Amino acid sequence: MKKYIKPQLKRKLIIIAILSLLLASAMELYTFGLASDFLIRWFRSFIVVFTLVALTTLAIVPGVNYAVDKVAGR
Repeated sequence: MKKYIKPQLKRKLIIIAILSLLLASAMELYTFGLASDFLIRWFRSFIVVFTLVALTTLAIVPGVNYAVDKVAGR
């Protein structure tokens, strides 16, 4: 069976997921408290924060770094 996710990438995704979970929890609890629709809002904010952080750290920053290195001739 092939492993599609390398251990280093898996570790990064787990760390990002934990930080996103904590940030989403703090944001939802501070803003709205424990309301009847807490779980739905909490899950939505977790998905948004996780997506933004993961794309930024795993795709955008390395992509810009690669492009700048190519332009600079390194």
